[in-house]
Amino acid sequence: MNKKTYQYGAGILALLLALICMFPFVFVLAGSFWREGALSWQAYYDVFLASPQYLNRFWKSLGMCICIALGQVTVSALAGYGFAKYRFPGKNLIYFCLMILMILPLQVTLVPNYIMLDKLHMLGTEKALILPGIFLPLGTFLMTQCFKSLSDEVIDQAKVDGCNLLETMIRIAVPMSRGALVCAGLLSFLDAWNMVEQPIAYLKEFAKYPLSVALAYVSPEQAVRQFVCCILVLLPPLALFSCFNKELVEGIVFGEEK
Repeated sequence: MNKKTYQYGAGILALLLALICMFPFVFVLAGSFWREGALSWQAYYDVFLASPQYLNRFWKSLGMCICIALGQVTVSALAGYGFAKYRFPGKNLIYFCLMILMILPLQVTLVPNYIMLDKLHMLGTEKALILPGIFLPLGTFLMTQCFKSLSDEVIDQAKVDGCNLLETMIRIAVPMSRGALVCAGLLSFLDAWNMVEQPIAYLKEFAKYPLSVALAYVSPEQAVRQFVCCILVLLPPLALFSCFNKELVEGIVFGEEK
């Protein structure tokens, strides 16, 4: 087999795989326009204009996920900078425990989190979803690996110029680690956007369920509306990946370098 034939074969295989991966999206998109045996925009009208509960749930879910992403980025940057640039008793043990928590399945942490949230009187509120989401260990791992790659000479020079710890991190470390920060925020947002088990376990009222859970409770008679809501759910991840694709790759590379 010559090189040209191999390239054609690889291209055809890649195209077939792309079509297979795109099929669910195409199916949902086509189904959103199909109503009573004919093409129609009625379902889009129902979701976006006639039935405000769908958009209300969408905006509430979006706001909750943004809060989780911003909180996790802040906590991850502070913790990652401490692990990367400072020595303190028990540092390696704490970091090792953090890595253990990162590889644990979500289901293992549901009961401890439930007990903790119950003691804090947060069960049944959106805080029960936001608080645990802020302190997930993945972001801290990414930021630690990124900050480790920064030159100590640059940090020392900032200290010589009179910058304190917080100023050094904000003015020097954070701007040089934009890719990792965006990656941590993006992964945090997507994890929160797709959450299913946590709302079911921590929330008691259907009205407070995010869109990712509420879609499962749509009746078969409203299947077309469900397709439209699926398109609605896809919009934020697609927008984020389109805008921050480069930073996402950079952040993952930083995580693999150490």
